Amino acid sequence: MKCCFREKAVTVCTIIILVLAAVFIFGATTAAADSGRRVNERKFFTSYVVKSQDTLWDIASEYITPEYTDINEYIREVIRSNQMTSTDIYPGQLLILPYYSDVPQY
Repeated sequence: MKCCFREKAVTVCTIIILVLAAVFIFGATTAAADSGRRVNERKFFTSYVVKSQDTLWDIASEYITPEYTDINEYIREVIRSNQMTSTDIYPGQLLILPYYSDVPQY
């Protein structure tokens, strides 16, 4: 009977150690992935009035933040945010531009 109890105790301890190791490894991976983020980083929006000769790509290259994988992803979000149906913009048009930051830009 003592023998069975020891085997069960060893099995339970092994499982606990494996679970703790998995939690530690997963937690370390998540922390490493988030280490590039700024403290208190949030998504904000700012407004921009389109000027003559502006293109969506020019505006995007000025306002894009590192959280976007590429300029096309940022432009897609600008189009969605402004409920646009194309990439056409016009002088005087008001655009809402997303950006990530620790603090809002006023």
